[in-house]
Amino acid sequence: MIKIGMRNIKTALSVFICLLFFEAINRDKALFACMAAVMCVQNTIEDSMKIGISRIIGTIIGGLSGALILYIVNTFFDDRILIIIIPLGIMILIKLCVTIKMKQAVSICCIVFLVITISMNHEEGYILYTYNRVLDTTIGILIALLVNKYMKIPEQSKVMQKDELKELEVSENIKEEEYE
Repeated sequence: MIKIGMRNIKTALSVFICLLFFEAINRDKALFACMAAVMCVQNTIEDSMKIGISRIIGTIIGGLSGALILYIVNTFFDDRILIIIIPLGIMILIKLCVTIKMKQAVSICCIVFLVITISMNHEEGYILYTYNRVLDTTIGILIALLVNKYMKIPEQSKVMQKDELKELEVSENIKEEEYE
C-alpha cells in the first residue's frame, strides 16, 4: 500500500489554498505563492516558522536588490550589462545572507532576485512588479505556515504510526540477531 505522509498532504493543501486564494481575489501569478508554500512546509511548525521567517526576509532582500539593480541599469547603463551584474549580484546576496546568519534565505533571495532582474518586461513597472512578487511569495509562506500549524495528524494515525515504529524496531532487532 502506498503511504502518503502528512508533510506531503500539507504541502499539497498549501498549494491548493494558494491557488484558491488567488482565484478568489482575482490575482494573477499564483506561481510564486505556490513555490514559496512548497519550500516552507516542514515536519514541525517550529521548523516551518524558522524557514518561513527566513524566506520572507530573503524575499524582501532579493526583491529590493533586484529593483535596485534594475533602477541603476535602466538609469545609467544598457540592459546587456545585466549579463555581468546578475551573477555578481547573486554572489553578493549569498554572502549577505550568510553574513546575517540567514543561510536558509539564500535560495529564495536569489530566486526572487533572478525573477525580477531576468524577466524585465514588467507591464506595471519594475517597482510594482517587485512589490507584487514579494507580496505573492509572502502570501504563499503565510498559507504554508497556517496549514502546518492547524492541520494535525488524526489521533488514529498517531497510534498507527507508533505501532508501525514499534514493529520496525522489533524487525530491526530480529535482523540484528540474525547476523550475530
